[in-house]
Amino acid sequence: MNRIATTSIVLAMTGVMLGCAPRYADVPAPTRFENSTQYKLQAAEHWNRIAQHFALQMSGELRGQLNGRSIHVPTPGDEQPFVNGFRELLITALMAQGLPISNDARSPLVMDIRYSIHRFQPDRAKNTYYYGEATALTAGILALGGVLAADLSSTASVSAGVKGLAVASALDAFGWVSQEGLRNGRFAAGPVPRSEILLTASVTDAHRIVSRRSTIYYTEDEDRALYWERAQANQPPPSGHRISVHGDCGQGSSTCVR
Repeated sequence: MNRIATTSIVLAMTGVMLGCAPRYADVPAPTRFENSTQYKLQAAEHWNRIAQHFALQMSGELRGQLNGRSIHVPTPGDEQPFVNGFRELLITALMAQGLPISNDARSPLVMDIRYSIHRFQPDRAKNTYYYGEATALTAGILALGGVLAADLSSTASVSAGVKGLAVASALDAFGWVSQEGLRNGRFAAGPVPRSEILLTASVTDAHRIVSRRSTIYYTEDEDRALYWERAQANQPPPSGHRISVHGDCGQGSSTCVR
């Protein structure tokens, strides 16, 4: 009995000591931030969603400061495909919010779009545990086991059909609980991307910033051509379909391309 008591005391003291940190140290101990979420861009529609969000947020700040003036949004055209696309979508979204947009670079109200992309270390772990999955999975396994073991009908074909339907229903129910009930469906598949972008849009009135928004997003590492590589200066946009016209194109009856 004394040996058990002694062992318990030692284990308790060990637990206390393991839970304590030294009072003095040369550097602060690194700690993690609280868990949060961040959108990952995976389609051009996501660019459109960003543009609409920016326009909605900034329009509320700008309406009382326009005083009959329009906003000029420069379009350099030699930036990354994402930036060029976002700029065009943002102009459309701003006009949809009722804000006047001008092509005149002399407009006192000018929108500036700043973009930067950063590459972090690989294999960053999410370290996120979603509570409830184990319980739902165990309940689903027990339910399926009960269905498969039950004698639902004396007719073998009917029994097999009912069991199959019950199993399919249980799998659908578990899928709904996982994706909707536990909200796992909102989490993007795959590893944590190394690429993250910082996007900022601001409107200046002469030398004063009157509206500004900044957001951060993940991007797919495989989409480097969309987010990292800048377009060549003075390069014309890619053309559409090339149509071969057969007949008299001013060159006899040879094939020409229009």
